[in-house]
Amino acid sequence: MKPHVAASRTTRPGWLVWLAALAVGLVGYYYFTGETSTLPLRTVPHLQPLVLTLDSVAAGPVYLPVQASGFVTTLTHDVAGPYTQPVAAGLFLLLLAVALVGWVAVVSTLARGPFVAGMVPVIFLLLSLNTESLGLFGTSERYFLYLMLGLIGGVAFGLHAFFEELKLHWRALIMGVIVAGLSALLYAQSLLPAQETTLQLAAYATTGGAVLLALVVLWVSVENVRALLWLNTQAEQPGGRFGLVPFILAAGLYVGMLLLYVWNNDTLELWPGLMLDPLLLLLPAVVAGWLGLRLRGPSYGEWVPYRQGAAQLYPLAVLGGAGALSYAFATANTPLLVAARSFTGAALALLGAIFLLYILLNFAPLIRQRLRVYRVVFEPRRLPFYPVYILGLGGLVFMQSRQGFPLPDQVTAAQFNLLGDLTRQQSEAAPDDLAQAGLAERYYAESGDVLYRANLHAELGRAALYRFRQQRQNEINSLRRALLRGPNEKVSVRLASLYNQPDDLFEGLDILRRGLKQQPRSAALAGDLAQLFTQTALTDSVAHYLDKAEQMAPGSYFSRTNQLAFFLNQNLLTEARQQAAKANARVSEPALLSNLAVLQLRSTAPLAAGLTAPGAGPLVLDAASFAQLYHGVLLAVAQHSAQLTPALFQHLSQLANQPANADYYEQLLFLQALGRHARGQELLARQLLLPLASGTSATAAYYQQLLGLWQLQQGQYATAADQLGFAASHGAPQAAEMRVYALALSGEPDSVRAATARLLASADSAQQRQGQRVQQRLAAPVRANQPPAHIGASWLAAAQAAEGKGEVQGATANYQRIVREAPFNEPAILAAAAFYTRQHQAQAAYAALRAGLNENPASLPLLRAYVLAAADAGLAEYAAEALAQLRRRLPAAAAATLAAEYTAHQAARAAAAASFSGAPTSSPLQ
Repeated sequence: MKPHVAASRTTRPGWLVWLAALAVGLVGYYYFTGETSTLPLRTVPHLQPLVLTLDSVAAGPVYLPVQASGFVTTLTHDVAGPYTQPVAAGLFLLLLAVALVGWVAVVSTLARGPFVAGMVPVIFLLLSLNTESLGLFGTSERYFLYLMLGLIGGVAFGLHAFFEELKLHWRALIMGVIVAGLSALLYAQSLLPAQETTLQLAAYATTGGAVLLALVVLWVSVENVRALLWLNTQAEQPGGRFGLVPFILAAGLYVGMLLLYVWNNDTLELWPGLMLDPLLLLLPAVVAGWLGLRLRGPSYGEWVPYRQGAAQLYPLAVLGGAGALSYAFATANTPLLVAARSFTGAALALLGAIFLLYILLNFAPLIRQRLRVYRVVFEPRRLPFYPVYILGLGGLVFMQSRQGFPLPDQVTAAQFNLLGDLTRQQSEAAPDDLAQAGLAERYYAESGDVLYRANLHAELGRAALYRFRQQRQNEINSLRRALLRGPNEKVSVRLASLYNQPDDLFEGLDILRRGLKQQPRSAALAGDLAQLFTQTALTDSVAHYLDKAEQMAPGSYFSRTNQLAFFLNQNLLTEARQQAAKANARVSEPALLSNLAVLQLRSTAPLAAGLTAPGAGPLVLDAASFAQLYHGVLLAVAQHSAQLTPALFQHLSQLANQPANADYYEQLLFLQALGRHARGQELLARQLLLPLASGTSATAAYYQQLLGLWQLQQGQYATAADQLGFAASHGAPQAAEMRVYALALSGEPDSVRAATARLLASADSAQQRQGQRVQQRLAAPVRANQPPAHIGASWLAAAQAAEGKGEVQGATANYQRIVREAPFNEPAILAAAAFYTRQHQAQAAYAALRAGLNENPASLPLLRAYVLAAADAGLAEYAAEALAQLRRRLPAAAAATLAAEYTAHQAARAAAAASFSGAPTSSPLQ
């Protein structure tokens, strides 16, 4: 037993087997994740406007609503990509490099014939890399190819011819150094960046990888049948073996299933929704091939020894083939995957069937006797193995000839797909380089229109190229061609997403309904169909497809979001609260969180599902994250003012300053103004709102109306009336009615009657209803609502109390705060000016009144005090306009009184100045 153990240790390199196993595991990983990474199906948020009431402002007997635009967020789907996969390309090249190093090292130990045969695929691989396209050494000549062939081939020949006794690990080390050096030189001299160099090399290595995969498939094509034979005859005791009939039934079922797959043009439905994938059968075949490699020795031992040959070449071949297949899955490369499935299914079916016949002809009596036939299956007494194997290969060639040899075209189409993706990526990085875009389109056209017409990857790549160039009709044409060649969920979703205008409703419905009919288990198609029906009055259809999407994807993000959005749009708040109770929203679901915030804004009772406070989030907003932030701030303004922290305002400012958020700049500025207003920082809020209120658009009219309501809330009735009239002239629908209440509070009955008459006489029925409502409310003997304390009132009380106690410094501080933060508070500003006058601070009194007039330019008390303060400060020329305005607005007696006071103040100022200028230059005490 000791020699056997030693041989096992030297001929079964564990690290190489584990590396091959990792490569096979990589295939499994990309089998499940490759298409998702290359062609991700992503959700697209849509914002539907909704009016939200945040607060109300008392205006005499009525409360005027403070409203803001809200958004109900819904989700549809779109498909991005195809994206390049540089990491997968790097892994593919790395596996190829390891396979190349090990392969050359092993074949250099073989006899002359096997050595020459083993070097042929190496030369083929190096030729296929097309390294001259990288511009190495500043030229497009094949100098680097000659260098590779010379070094790799020459060193391999030298090792084979002159160093026969050299150990295998030293051979591998020498070849590893050479390949690593050539790789470093290639990347150093390439004109392309490292990532693009990797992608281009991986694209050109597609053919070599496909050939290597095909060789592995041909080698293991009989292994599953042999594994069934092992299961049938491996038991220690003859009574535990199954015999001939169970083996024929099991192997016949396996081979028959594959033959049926080939007969049905490479399709076989095993179960509703479950299709046979021959590539899945490769895994047990590869494992069986490795486990039975020693027993297969009689079939290859004349050319390649097992101990230092087959034991290494087999995992190396699996390594390279798995790398090629994993890259095909990683890039969702349709032609190569179709070719791999077709060839694998045919090889497993034909060679498996011929191998089953071979076993029965040679070993049926021994199997019937329940002997361990699996040990001698490659040592037949009647029919040799290779004639049978060659017969199976002939069947494969015959099948290919009947189909016109599609495999080479499919492999070339796969290579063109990868080159098209790379060139498209380069064209997107340089949008003005139309030559790159044209080249990418040519690659896709050659791949999809000439070599393989069912090339889904090429059509999606061409559609992506057109989308980037904003060529909508070309993109539609490309996606329609893809659907003509077979149904596909992602193509239907992507095509339907282009029909996003009201005029496109029926086209979008047709695409999604046909897609759902062909793929009835697609939750994305059902969900998008529901959202498209929201543009119609068919709410039953919306509910039907929403329920269907939930059945196919229960609890999914888009389903929960759209269900809640439907209830909000239909004003079914009870059902919405029930849906919210089971929503279980996560931080990574901004659209759902946004809808929950909208529901809370429309409800008085708190929701069962708690909402996080607005705060830190992504610095680049999309529609969903913006809606979440927007409604979070509105909710804080309306119900949780403690959440309006300095950190939140800083975050909003950062977002507004991000160029990528330019589409949301106005709303972010509005949120800051609204939050500052809720925190009592009125002047700062108005300063933030003023840029938005500049203009004549409907949006500017809303901000003008909001500013008027804020002025009304602070008792600036005349100023608010002017502001609301300004908003009404620009299209704010409720501003005209609000203006009437402001006029009534400012004590202008004639203006109230005239404004009411204009509303009643309007041709707009909505304005007429407003006029009637105003008449009823102003005529009703209802006691006026007690207005809340205005900003600055508490500071005024504190200032007056401090002044009463003789604390001039405390009074000054409070009056300064009034002027700085509440200049719109007319009584407070008048009190501050009076205080400064008493303190003989004429300039401070003038400045305070100037600030007050900026907020209340039509106030008669402010104008009168301003004129007298200007006289006291010696700034009579600045008071001329105000004095002229007062003369027009005051009665004659009041105007005369003001003129006398103004003259007296001027005289007092002149006397003080004369006294100061007439003072002696030196003190009389000196």
